Amino acid sequence: MRAAAFRAVILLALTALLSAAPLFAGKVLGEEAQRVNISDLVNRMEEFDGRLIIVEGEVVGDIMRRGDHAWITVNDDAFSEKSIEEGGDFAGYSNIGMGIWAETWQVEQLKHLGSYRAKGDRVRVEGTFYRVCQEHGGDTDIHARRIELLEEGHEIGHPFNYARLAVFLALLALCAWLWWMRARRIRAAVKEWE
Repeated sequence: MRAAAFRAVILLALTALLSAAPLFAGKVLGEEAQRVNISDLVNRMEEFDGRLIIVEGEVVGDIMRRGDHAWITVNDDAFSEKSIEEGGDFAGYSNIGMGIWAETWQVEQLKHLGSYRAKGDRVRVEGTFYRVCQEHGGDTDIHARRIELLEEGHEIGHPFNYARLAVFLALLALCAWLWWMRARRIRAAVKEWE
């Protein structure tokens, strides 16, 4: 009888421990993911620590594969929505991004990464935010549950401006000519003194 009671207590304790595991991982059972932008996430880290969140933005930089997982960076600043080449405003913005830790299969769909030459894929990431991630040496990151491709990125053209080159060369020639004229006058003045 004692052995059966002991087994029942052990089974009950294991059931309670397994039921509480999501709470220790920072996830509350039945918790709805909250949509948040990255600047709010950075400014209110303690409030969102361990919570299920959703961020949207442009994938920038590189995909850094680490075994069966990968790192990506998602920016959700004004440039991620409309680049300068697309008519976006330059003044008053800075890049705001967050590291995302995801399983490799989740990032396979990403084809365009934001850079000087390309607008990155726009994604929606649902995952758990960690202010100080124990798994990654204290980094601030999001562990992705799901990554959804919202919009494919594209190449950004930067055509060479020949008109500016012509103006530059004309000004350079003018400066060279003025320098030559000045040097000629100085030589003439030195000859007069001799």
